[in-house]
Amino acid sequence: MTPFPRRRFIASGLATAALAGTTAAAWPDGVPAAVPDRKFRITMVLGRGESDNEFGFKDYLARRGFKVDYVIRNTGGDTGQLPRIIEEIRDTKPDLIYAWGTPQTRGLVGAFDDANPRAFIRDIPVVFTFVAAPIDARIVPDLQRPGGNVTGTVHIAPIPVQLNTILAYRAIKRMAVIYNPNERNSVLTVQGLRGELVNRPVELIELPVPLTEAREPDATAVPELVAEAARRGAEMLYIGPDTFIAFHNRKVLAAEALKHRLPTFSVTELIVRTDRAMLALASSSYGIGRFTAFKAEQILAGGLPPGEIPVETLKRFSVIINMPVVRELEFYPPLGLLNFAEVIDQ
Repeated sequence: MTPFPRRRFIASGLATAALAGTTAAAWPDGVPAAVPDRKFRITMVLGRGESDNEFGFKDYLARRGFKVDYVIRNTGGDTGQLPRIIEEIRDTKPDLIYAWGTPQTRGLVGAFDDANPRAFIRDIPVVFTFVAAPIDARIVPDLQRPGGNVTGTVHIAPIPVQLNTILAYRAIKRMAVIYNPNERNSVLTVQGLRGELVNRPVELIELPVPLTEAREPDATAVPELVAEAARRGAEMLYIGPDTFIAFHNRKVLAAEALKHRLPTFSVTELIVRTDRAMLALASSSYGIGRFTAFKAEQILAGGLPPGEIPVETLKRFSVIINMPVVRELEFYPPLGLLNFAEVIDQ
């Protein structure tokens, strides 16, 4: 079997109503006549270096006929670098800012109702990606009309659909989540899981990463937290949209989970494809990057104010199963789910 067979999608329904179609289907074909004959400058503010998101973004604009100079600034997860990046942006005045992740986006644009807006970028268009809950993070007040200078894309399936996927794979009684309590996005995800599981027969084992004296999450604690999840009888380890856990420590997390024979579910695809997590429900990172570029195109070529462009997610998600991990854990999915899944078998 090839490692990347034809991707099958499920809409955000699995055990609920399926959504018809995908926003991506509305993307125009061909080169838009309105692309100005000039070179644009785009500053990309990232949290973990370039990946398929950024490659998809760049590829979309290139194929649409845009000429772009990119400036890449990577915080490496250290948002303390953002004031310096903001000053650089003010000096260079790019045509657009691409922001990856909740910490970077919030640090650049602030809360939409912040009392000190001069501390943030409010006069240059910003498109964000990999922000799971932009309303809860107070980046925008409304998804349909985000307002201000900001729009973007959401990359994860709704929490009820995530849980439907897990329970379609296997009925479980206990699920653990390890998360960075300093990351607002992660705290909001845990709150969402907690609320959704009130009416489901699944206990949520919440394991925040302890903080160092400098009030930073302690990466050395991750293996013990996985062991604690196993000791407390977790039947699934939930890996949310947590930059600290799912990106900076994903190799350790996946390896420790396998060591303790603990199945893993992720809301993003990379840890399943490259680091031996077991199961994901995710939109393609490359596809999300392209969709984010579609928002940028509406600003750069269409002249639309960012605040009038809806914040959206792709409406279909791929179930991705890492079969070597499944066989190692002897935690097999039902045959019916395999009809929907993309199976990685190497």
